[in-house]
Formats: sequence, structure tokens, C-alpha cells
Amino acid sequence: MKKIYAIFYISLIIIVLNIGHVFGVNTTNNSSNTQVNNKTQEEIEKEEEKAKNENKNLSYLKIDGYELSPEFNKNTLNYYVIIPKDVTSLDIDTEPEQEGAIVRISGDKKLTKQENTINITVTAINGTSRTYRIIASKEPEVNLKLDSLNIDGVDLKPVFDENTYYYTSSLEDTELNDLNVNAVANDPNAKIEILGAEDIIDGENLINIVLTNEEETTIYQVNIEVDKLGEKEKEADNVITRVRKIMKYATIGIVSLIALIILIIIISIIVRKVRKKKE
Repeated sequence: MKKIYAIFYISLIIIVLNIGHVFGVNTTNNSSNTQVNNKTQEEIEKEEEKAKNENKNLSYLKIDGYELSPEFNKNTLNYYVIIPKDVTSLDIDTEPEQEGAIVRISGDKKLTKQENTINITVTAINGTSRTYRIIASKEPEVNLKLDSLNIDGVDLKPVFDENTYYYTSSLEDTELNDLNVNAVANDPNAKIEILGAEDIIDGENLINIVLTNEEETTIYQVNIEVDKLGEKEKEADNVITRVRKIMKYATIGIVSLIALIILIIIISIIVRKVRKKKE
């Protein structure tokens, strides 16, 4: 009888452990929700009001006709932009994230230096502030340029222009290890050096086309995203991952089912023995 009770308790533990493994994440989340719900409505409102009063973030930041680098993020304070030499002012479009906060912009006019600093200061409702900065640099005068640029099997984006120095592209399901870069400079005496076109890897590959003559150096860049596996192989990998997950949870379910069946059998045996004793 003691053996039967021992098997009974072991089966029960197995079922509980398997159910806990499957639903453990939900249990944790429910616990967190309970802690949140324990806060009074007044405490929640105070916290929300405090957050509003302290909010000194921008909701967005744009410059008409130009792209900021890096892309805007409310937690990133420093940005860069390149402008033509004849541009002396910029049209900046922005708003605070919190209504009631104040935005002040300075340095966006009279851009006469090679490097100009523009400050965007956000003052929160409680008086605290933070400053976002844009460094606006004038384009250098470039005489040494490419007359043409193409890479076999690669479509440049945007289309090649002698005054555009950065391009992107992609290659999928490729067996190429080296790329054939064809570049022609406007100076026949210029030296052209291609860097990064050999031994390309799966992922990002930055190719630099460096032009050099006695007076200056000019660099064009092409960033190529390479997918050597291709979409078919990726889909196959995803299928394998899904099958593994299904098998994992199926195993858990089978173990739980077996434990449950054993538990039912043990209960039936115990009930029969109890009945026989009563008789």
C-alpha cells in the first residue's frame, strides 16, 4: 500500500511540474500584474502626473530637405547633417513629447562656418531641461570624383551620381566570394583602390572606393547586405525550429498524460482496496 501511495505522489508531482513548465511565464506575469494592481489609484495618478511634469523629450526631429544621422530617437541627443556650402539656414520641424513643455531652437540661422552647432532645448513643465544638438557641416569642395561606378550583379541605390558618395544594395542566395567593382575617375592620373570587395561575408559588407591624386583623396562607399543562405534556406531553418518547439511541448504533454493515466489507475486501485476492507 505504501508503494502505491509513493507512486501516487510521484505522478502528482510530475503533472504539477509539467504544467508549471508550460504555464510558468503566465504565472510570473500574473504575479507582476498583482503587484501593479496593489497600487492605489491615487498613487498611480501621482506617478503619471510626475512623469508628465518631468518629460523633456522631443516627439520627433526633422530638417526639411535633409536626413539626420543617426535616425531620430528621443534618447539620442547628438545628430549630424551635411549641407551644401551655400546654405545659410535650416528649417527644423519638431515638437515636445509632452504638451505644455517648451522647445527653443538656436543656431539654425547664419550657418557660415564649416561646422555649425544647432541647439534644440526642451524645458519640461517642472522647469528641468535637456538639449538636443545638431552638427551641420558644410560639404567640402571635391574636385576628384568618379565618372562612373558599377558592381557586377549589384543594383546601386540610389542610382550612381558623381556627387553621391554613399550607396546601398543587397545580394541574396549568392555563391560569390568576390565582387567585381568597375570605377573610373575624372582624373586619368588618379589612383583607384578598392577595399572590402574580396571575401564577402553573410551580412553587411562595406566597400570603399578610394581615389587619390597629388592634391586630394575622395572616398565613395557601397554598403551591401549579403544573404548567402537565401530565403529558401531561412524558411527551412524556421520550419525546423517550429518542429523542435512542437516536439518539446508534445513530449511534455505525453509525460503529463502518462502520469495522469498512472494516477487514475492508482486511485482506482486504492478505491477498490478501501471497498474490500469495508466489505
